[in-house]
Amino acid sequence: METSTKHLDASSEVDVPPRSWSRLVGAAEQIAASLFPGQTVALRVTGDESIRRLNREFRAVDRPTDVLSFPANADAAGPGSEAADLHAGDIALSWETAQRQARSNGNSVEDECIALITHGLLHLAGFDHETDAEEARMQRRADELLAGLGLRLRVYGH
Repeated sequence: METSTKHLDASSEVDVPPRSWSRLVGAAEQIAASLFPGQTVALRVTGDESIRRLNREFRAVDRPTDVLSFPANADAAGPGSEAADLHAGDIALSWETAQRQARSNGNSVEDECIALITHGLLHLAGFDHETDAEEARMQRRADELLAGLGLRLRVYGH
């Protein structure tokens, strides 16, 4: 399954119901447009094995996770290059992990995924949660973006 919009190139290697796919892509496009005007983001929906491999390779953590973000590397593309200027980065989301977390958190799988995608997009935008202050700042921005989609989630993710 693949979808391209002005700010998002989305693909899935797992079966995502069409209605869910449409909702995820629409929300991701809206948030990506807000955070990265004039740029694109690649979203790849995977399963636990694929995201586990990515997590192991890029973070040295040998287990599945919910979402991973990979900011575009301007140095690799060359500073000021068109590729560096037009692509903000990539996000990988595990559909299987999101389904488990949604059940545990009392959310629909679509709402859980949208919140996780928002979290990933914020990482691409330079937000982090290494300190309490950073985490609070990131959560406030996530809540603002989700509210713009009509979502108010009490808890999501881990």
